[in-house]
Amino acid sequence: MFDHFRADLARHGARGRLATFRLLLGNQGLWACACYRAGRHLQDHRLPPGLHQLAMAGYHLWWKVVQMTTGILISPDCRIGPGLYIGHFGQIILHADVVMGANCNISQGVTLGLARQQGRWGVPTVGDRVYIAPGAKVIGPIHLADGTVVGANAVVNCSTTENQVMVGVPARAVSEKGSGDLIILDWGRRPPGHPGAS
Repeated sequence: MFDHFRADLARHGARGRLATFRLLLGNQGLWACACYRAGRHLQDHRLPPGLHQLAMAGYHLWWKVVQMTTGILISPDCRIGPGLYIGHFGQIILHADVVMGANCNISQGVTLGLARQQGRWGVPTVGDRVYIAPGAKVIGPIHLADGTVVGANAVVNCSTTENQVMVGVPARAVSEKGSGDLIILDWGRRPPGHPGAS
């Protein structure tokens, strides 16, 4: 649990205790990640009967508070690799059966949900280093391969191959450039060459 959450935190690039403390206090995406990681840990490491029910009751209260304050719904039943980055809060819904790899980015307004295709119900699985832009919907028993990029407001209902960039409604592949090594910056820092960068 702690290793995965440390990887989530590291994606923000915070250096030093003060920057980390600021992130933990003010970043709603990290609140949702911490809540998910704790719930997943409780699912995987059951406490003695009675104590487990008490812990789960406390956890579900926390989970509901996080949902209401962040607008982010991540079930503890999801399977999500380390390095999850949620840059902005609001209207993010991941179905309980979602499986996601390492170092993925989820933006505001994203849904990974249940749908039926060719007579089969299911939810998406997501590879490593997948970037899902604001407003995107990814539905059905499909797989987003490693390095996939889903464009803003796209609706993806088909599987992708590695490094495909998907845009549109319904989404179609427009390139094979993929997510590359996405750079996530600490609050207030700008990339080299950006106006105002120090």
